Amino acid sequence: MKEEILLLKIHNGLKDGKNYYEATRGNWKINKKRLETIQYAVGINRGKIVCAFEPSEWMTIEEGADIGRKRFIGKEAPSDILKTFQENEKFLVEKFGNAQSLAYSYLDDIKVLTE
Repeated sequence: MKEEILLLKIHNGLKDGKNYYEATRGNWKINKKRLETIQYAVGINRGKIVCAFEPSEWMTIEEGADIGRKRFIGKEAPSDILKTFQENEKFLVEKFGNAQSLAYSYLDDIKVLTE
C-alpha cells in the first residue's frame, strides 16, 4: 500500500481567520478508501507549502452543509518533514488541476526526488 500525501489549498480558511491546523484539517471531499493511506496532510497557501500534519483519526461530517465531508484530528509533522515538502514544493503544487482544492502525491515520489 502506497503512503500518500494529501495536498490541500487552505487560503480560503486562512482568509476566514482559521489557523493553519483548522484550515488544513477539514472539511474535505475525500474518498473513504484513501483515508487509511494518507500519512500527511499538507497546507498550501497561494502556491506555498506552509504547514504539514500527521492525521491520526478521520471523521465524517454527519449533518449540515458539509455532510459527508471528512476532517482529521492530528499533530504537526516534524520540521524536517515540512522542510522536505517545501524543498519539493514545485513538484507537489503541480499536482493540482484547474480549480481543485485538493490533490494527492506519494511519499515514494518525494523520496526519489530527495535521494
